[in-house]
Amino acid sequence: MPAWLMTALVGAAWFYPAYWVAMFLVRAAPALLKAAVVPGEQVLWFQVTPWYVAAVSRPGLLLAGAPPSAAAPSPAAALLLVALLLLLLNRTPLRRSLLAGLLVACVGQIGIGLPLARWFFSSPTPPEAPATVAIYAVALGGGLWRMLQAFSGTGIRLGAAGVAFIVPLTGFLLLAGRAMDVRFAVYGLGPALLLAGVVAALPGGGGPQPVSWRWAVAGVAAAVLLGGTARAGSGWMAQRRAEERNRMLAAAPPVDLQRPYDRLFFQKGVNLTAEGPAGYAPGAAREMLDHLARNGVNAVALVPYGFSRAAEPAVRFGGAWERDEDIAALAALARQRGIRILLKPQIWVRPGWPGDVHFDSAADRARWFAEYERFLVHYARLASRVHADLFCVGVEFGRMTRYEAEWRRLIRSARSLYAGPLVYAAAQGEEFETIRFWDALDYIGLNNYYPLPDDLRMDEVVRKVEAVHARYQRPVIFTKAGFANLRAPHRAPWDETPREVSPLEQARCYEALLRAFYHQPWFAGVYWWKVGANGYGGPRDPTHTPWGKPAMEVVARWYTQGGR
Repeated sequence: MPAWLMTALVGAAWFYPAYWVAMFLVRAAPALLKAAVVPGEQVLWFQVTPWYVAAVSRPGLLLAGAPPSAAAPSPAAALLLVALLLLLLNRTPLRRSLLAGLLVACVGQIGIGLPLARWFFSSPTPPEAPATVAIYAVALGGGLWRMLQAFSGTGIRLGAAGVAFIVPLTGFLLLAGRAMDVRFAVYGLGPALLLAGVVAALPGGGGPQPVSWRWAVAGVAAAVLLGGTARAGSGWMAQRRAEERNRMLAAAPPVDLQRPYDRLFFQKGVNLTAEGPAGYAPGAAREMLDHLARNGVNAVALVPYGFSRAAEPAVRFGGAWERDEDIAALAALARQRGIRILLKPQIWVRPGWPGDVHFDSAADRARWFAEYERFLVHYARLASRVHADLFCVGVEFGRMTRYEAEWRRLIRSARSLYAGPLVYAAAQGEEFETIRFWDALDYIGLNNYYPLPDDLRMDEVVRKVEAVHARYQRPVIFTKAGFANLRAPHRAPWDETPREVSPLEQARCYEALLRAFYHQPWFAGVYWWKVGANGYGGPRDPTHTPWGKPAMEVVARWYTQGGR
């Protein structure tokens, strides 16, 4: 066997231990260290599996109304970690440079991954994200450069990079994707391929160092031991979380499945969405429910996601951040605080949005409706089990809701499993104004993102909404409404294209909408988009969330003093 290949195989054998340790250093160690040394800081969430390790901390919520903040990688933390590792790498003897460089490259690869994931899933990124990416890119490139100093010649170095880093990384991402969700895994390969090619073309290299099979065997043994230990730790943590969830459920009032449903109630709501990394874990979301109740919120929409592609008649769901058992616990905790539940299962479509889903083929269309009914039935049963106060049968399928007979069949299917009131969440405009099955539901649901004039007058929007109500004689709720914390958010309320942050303009839009609709006799409430279960937000956050912004003060004032 060529010496360079033997050396590269040693690197491949040690890839998994290096990658897992790098995950701990980037995703878990900063939060655990901060919780250990900063007074009042507490670990919000900590998870260990063979494929993933992460922790998040936040300040203890000691002051009523103080918004929690989820920890996020910062340029300062990234710079400190990368500087320490590069200093260590510089002092590492050449014969050990392959493994030391592997660890540094893995740190860089993982550090780049989170901002790329946010971009990949069209999530807003913090303004410091480019600096963080640049710092971790230096680590990835520096680690690869140090690894490849053990080899001579561009061709051999490319081969060594593939064997020792690219191939094991690809295998790890694919295996982790099977354990979690492959779409969350594959986005990270691009930077590694690019930088490996650049570094391999640089001059230098001293030829492979003598290694033996013992190094490879030791790497495989370390990987097996680490994977087994992580699996055991994952099982132990899952058991602890289940015990915590059961304690919460035991302390909450039991669900009275015989209690009659209120067919009509005024909903002072927000969409309470599962956000990374803890999702709907009740231990992490409990404090948010306390804060929402103090702000006058009497209803939250819980939003479990399924996943689909616009041109593929398939729906996948289960195993994401919104687990059934966590939704059940969260519903019990909400009820304990006097907060009602709208269960609103939703499809995440990529690329695009649910309004892009359409199939010209009758066979594909029938298959999609069958797949969607399977998804809907699952959550209708869950809504019945947790005695949700309201259930949503669909969200923004603008090109599919024209098939009236199919939707009436879906609604009948949901009613056969769930005895409470039903709603559909239509997109503003043509879908909302032309749906013909509103009479089969208990509420007319609108995701209200109608653009507004610069004076924020809502006369025209009120007229459009009232016209639909008059035609079908059903109360109207806004299953989704909101404005981004950006300049001129009223012109395209759905838009989060980066521009100047403007919390006061966001608040003025909230005020205008509530003033126009709150006391309309046919209006039954609004669910603002959105408040994350992890409490992200604040005046500098550009997203739609009102949390920690003047917009939330507007919401609290109307919800507590608005007279309904």
